[in-house]
Amino acid sequence: MACWHPAGLLILRELERYIRELLDRSGYMEVRAPLVCDAALWERSGHLAKFADKMFHLEVDGRAAALRPMNCPGHCDLYAHRPRSYRELPLRIAEQGHVHRAEQSGELNGLLRARSFVIDDAHLFCAPDQVDAELSACLAMAGEVYGRFGLELSAELSLRPEQRLGSDALWDRAEQGLRVALDAAQLGYVERPGEGAFYGPKVDLHIRDALGRAWQMGSVQLDYQLPERFDLRYVAANGSERDSDGRPHRPVMIHRALFGSFERFVAILIEHYDGRFPLWLAPEAVRVLAVSDAQAAFAGEVAERLRAAGVRAGVDAAGPLGGRIRAAHALRVPVIAVVGAREQDAGQVMLRRGDSRRLVAVDATVGELADEVAERR
Repeated sequence: MACWHPAGLLILRELERYIRELLDRSGYMEVRAPLVCDAALWERSGHLAKFADKMFHLEVDGRAAALRPMNCPGHCDLYAHRPRSYRELPLRIAEQGHVHRAEQSGELNGLLRARSFVIDDAHLFCAPDQVDAELSACLAMAGEVYGRFGLELSAELSLRPEQRLGSDALWDRAEQGLRVALDAAQLGYVERPGEGAFYGPKVDLHIRDALGRAWQMGSVQLDYQLPERFDLRYVAANGSERDSDGRPHRPVMIHRALFGSFERFVAILIEHYDGRFPLWLAPEAVRVLAVSDAQAAFAGEVAERLRAAGVRAGVDAAGPLGGRIRAAHALRVPVIAVVGAREQDAGQVMLRRGDSRRLVAVDATVGELADEVAERR
């Protein structure tokens, strides 16, 4: 279970902000379900039967309970809280959901595989005729998200496992729905028999980083099982919860996570960028260095203006300048701004970025870097 230091938490918060803004634009509503739930919920969802050895079990007021290993049952409970109309569908709900899984010690691998982590989770409840469009939108969002970080996307279609819930007819329907969506997205994929979740097939999203290494990331899953198990319904246009054959109008559920877990995604980004994060994501985007104590106050003013404009900036005014420059490079600070007596008199900074060196007015520096951060966010 990770302890986040300030620099790591800044990266995490930027990722949270990025995904929240994307979901807001895409018509999602953010929710929060309980961290501890009664065992009856996990029994109803099927997790106690299929996933109990990966759960942290506890007792609350003499009743069996568990820390949630997944967010979907809580979101089904939220859907079922009141009657739903077809006009509400597709209902897209999202949660940066904190989960706990009792992984074996030999399975753990730092941030890449932990016992406690946060999933950028979403569940979409839609009418059957909305499934294709929602699946396509999920895959398009995956392409947008991974493209933002320069990650190459591919997919695997994980099909029914031996231990599963539901009939073969429902699995046939779900698997074919995902094939149609992948073909429509023109996303190359391979099929993996037996690798699906116990409640439904899924598209596992894979990326390649800057060094060509493959990583498994998030997933898009189609689920007809949990709506049945939680008796989820909606009132159709005819004003009834049942069709002409007397069967309930059930929503289809899509599970969607793109980062997978924030912890795993941060670990992969560290490797992908080799610690050289883009300006908007770097824990310290700019470090302002004063040549001498005489420019320390001016360096502080420059940093304050950058922070006010939304650019994370720090100041280092003590010690030999060469050593401070090397220290900033070692920490992968993207931009170094050096201010000496001439720069202070002219209202300028010497901007060092990679191999580039240029004198820039303070006003122009603040505007340029603030615009770059805002655009990339």
